[in-house]
Parts: sequence; structure tokens; C-alpha cells
Amino acid sequence: MRPKKRWKEPSTNSKDSTSEPKSNRGFTDQELFAFALKKLDLRPYPTSELRKKLLNASGDKALVDTIIQRLTACGYIDDRRYVELYVQSNRSRKHHSRFRIERELRAKGLDPALIDHVLEEVYPPADDSAQLVSALGKKLKTLSLPMDAKKLGRLYNYLVRRGFQEEAIHRELTRRFKNQIQSEP
Repeated sequence: MRPKKRWKEPSTNSKDSTSEPKSNRGFTDQELFAFALKKLDLRPYPTSELRKKLLNASGDKALVDTIIQRLTACGYIDDRRYVELYVQSNRSRKHHSRFRIERELRAKGLDPALIDHVLEEVYPPADDSAQLVSALGKKLKTLSLPMDAKKLGRLYNYLVRRGFQEEAIHRELTRRFKNQIQSEP
């Protein structure tokens, strides 16, 4: 059996500059623009989130503002397009409710008026019940019938985590499994 490694106290005379915080790195205009493009190459970002990343990298607010304006003018960042893609992705792949998508977008620091406008176009409130049925169908593929109280509880919790209203979930589960749900005293 090998002996355990012992912790060594770090030396105070460190000569490398890796201990220096990233925010003190002096980015030029071109370097920060390239950094932003690298970030955007990985995935789309809303303006507020990219601004935070750039501020953490450079620390120069004026430079970050010019880079954000330049990226917007070039069409690399567009909050409206980001919201549309986010809604479509979370609706089709993750089966999230309108409420959950709206809450997550607001947490990202996007404009509430923009979120409401795009949601009205892409995900009207009337479609939430169809989305609930779709999410329910997806989860039912993984559960074996007949449904007992434990499986119904799992199904209920799954739909609540997706952001659907409790009353709508209860109505749909009652409609689907009314003969398997035992009435409580």
C-alpha cells in the first residue's frame, strides 16, 4: 500500500504570474473581441451574460461596452434571437412549461418586455396544456404500467419540476388515470 501524500505549504516566493487574478490582465481591443468571439463560438450568449464574462476577463467597463456594441452591430449577439432559440430548445427537447422558461430567462437578466413579446409569438399560453400532455407522454415511456401511488407521485414531481401548474397536472393525471387513482378519505 502506497503512503498517503502529505500536504505541503505553498511557498510565498512564487515567481510565476498565474496567481494573479484574471481581471488584472490587460486586454487590448482586438484581444477582448477575439475572446468574446471564442465564447460565442461555443454557444450563444445574451448580452448581459456576455458582458459579465468580458468584465471578469478585462475589468475595463468602457472597453467591454465598445466590444458589446461592436458585436451587436456585426450581428453576433442578438437578445431576441437568443430568447427565440432558448424557448424553442427548452420547449421541444426539455419539455419545460412556459412559466419555467420565462423564469429562467428573467434570471439571465434579459428584458422582461422582450421575453413576454417572444413568448407570445413562439409559445402562447394556450399551448401549455399541449406541452403538459407531451411531457407526460415522454415520462410515461419510462414508467411501467399499472400506475401505483408511488409512480404517480414520481410523475407528478417530474411535471412540477418542469414548471407546470399543480392544478393542471392534477387534472391531467386524474383524466388519464382516474380508474387507478384511489380516492382519499
